[in-house]
Amino acid sequence: MHSYEIRFPGFDARSNRGLIRWELFLHRDVRDVLLTTREDTLQVVFRGEPDTTGWSHTLVEAGFPAPYFESPAGGAVVVDGPRAAA
Repeated sequence: MHSYEIRFPGFDARSNRGLIRWELFLHRDVRDVLLTTREDTLQVVFRGEPDTTGWSHTLVEAGFPAPYFESPAGGAVVVDGPRAAA
């Protein structure tokens, strides 16, 4: 799994995480949308390649401001999947 930061300058994305998450789940490769330390930034966890154009279109069509996407430092981050209990 990989992740990208999605930023909405001047918009409280933290308070709207649930709605943003719901909209992004329309994209089958999106696995989760997580909070970050910034109010205007969320982290999108996904499989495969990032579909920033599709994600942006979905969010703008739903009434959200146009987001900016940033790959975490060093490129896409590999997120550990579920681990079996030891």
